[in-house]
Amino acid sequence: MYVDVGSRHYLLTCYICGFSASLSFSGSGAEPIRTDVKMLPLTFHDLHSDNIQLSSDRRRARRIETFCKGICFSARPIPANTSVHVRFAEVSTSWSGAIRFGFMLHDPATLNRETLPRYACPDLTNRPGYWAKALPERLARFGSVLSFRYSLSGDVLFAIDGEEKGVFFTGISTKSPLWALVDVYGNTSCVEFVGERSTSCVITQTHMHTSLMALCLGLPR
Repeated sequence: MYVDVGSRHYLLTCYICGFSASLSFSGSGAEPIRTDVKMLPLTFHDLHSDNIQLSSDRRRARRIETFCKGICFSARPIPANTSVHVRFAEVSTSWSGAIRFGFMLHDPATLNRETLPRYACPDLTNRPGYWAKALPERLARFGSVLSFRYSLSGDVLFAIDGEEKGVFFTGISTKSPLWALVDVYGNTSCVEFVGERSTSCVITQTHMHTSLMALCLGLPR
């Protein structure tokens, strides 16, 4: 997080949490200020399985061989109650099964490609700190958009093309930052992150740090 203390205008960017905020202070004390907050576009992390090929902007992940070794992760943590939107860019009829998705509490930068298993389910989910489940193949249609998020109570919910489907699975830990986990599996051969989220809020200078951290973690402000 960067703060230019040499002027009355401050630009704070939290790359870990994935948002940028332009803050204007009108004076000292706890005077209200307007804050425009914009979520940075979601991309895939450079650490992924052997059969994954990323686009130049890292928003698209394609599995280039077989039906497995397609595990990949978001490049930044996902705040609670914030949807991840994944479009099915390419599908196949050569295999069976479809995308597996969920969350993990491990920073992808700390992982080793050689230790990634062939499958997210059950190989990766049998390890501590990984949660994922297979989407029914009938829902993994070409051009459709899968949206998923987690609640602070540990539920993972999902939607298809904006239609809410409810709780997908439960029991994830939300005490630490969580990254999105995607296994480009089976007849799902290429996916891409789509959509951005923008919002505005009013905070006070006194509570600036608390408010920004709450925004990052998805907590009430």
